[in-house]
Amino acid sequence: MTPALVLFRIVGYGLLILTLFDVVSALVPPQFSNPGWQFQTAGGFVERSAVPLIGFILVFYGNQEIRKKRELLVLKALSWLALLSAIFYFALVVVFFVTLPTLNDRAQAQVNAQFDPRITQAQQIQTQLEKMSGSQVEALMKSNRMQMTDPTAFKAKAMQEAAAVEKNLKDQSSISKGGQRTALIKSAVKWGLGALVTGVLFVQLWAGTAWARQ
Repeated sequence: MTPALVLFRIVGYGLLILTLFDVVSALVPPQFSNPGWQFQTAGGFVERSAVPLIGFILVFYGNQEIRKKRELLVLKALSWLALLSAIFYFALVVVFFVTLPTLNDRAQAQVNAQFDPRITQAQQIQTQLEKMSGSQVEALMKSNRMQMTDPTAFKAKAMQEAAAVEKNLKDQSSISKGGQRTALIKSAVKWGLGALVTGVLFVQLWAGTAWARQ
């Protein structure tokens, strides 16, 4: 056995062990009822999928050349594990697109909670101003020490400013919702395609290691 072959296999086993640590760390403690946790954890598996793939390739490198009987049993188990990994990554594709609507609804609700009270406040100010009589407007002007002397002009300007604030808040809310929706969709598509490609690669790896299962 050449030194390079030995090194490849040692590094391969090391990468698989590190992957095991990674999986345990990601899944403990489990939060399977939390769509956000499911989405981010699945995304993490996709982002780090190159590590187990490289580990498998290095371990199987050289086929049956100079293998002990015990190692052949390990390789047989790893070959089947490659198939299980493929199924796992294909399942992640479903996870991304099942959790996406729920996460989007939550994101939209958070934006609403942030902006709706301020929008309502701006609307209430407009309503109050509209109902105010001339004397009430004058009293408001005096209490705020306004330089304007025309109550009608002051009322119109105040209502215009309140309407502008309302419109600005609604625009910000819409932009924030759109940005979060786009970010979620981009992540779901990116990770979904990544999981699909990874699953296909694991299937190819399983098919290419048929010699280990004999």
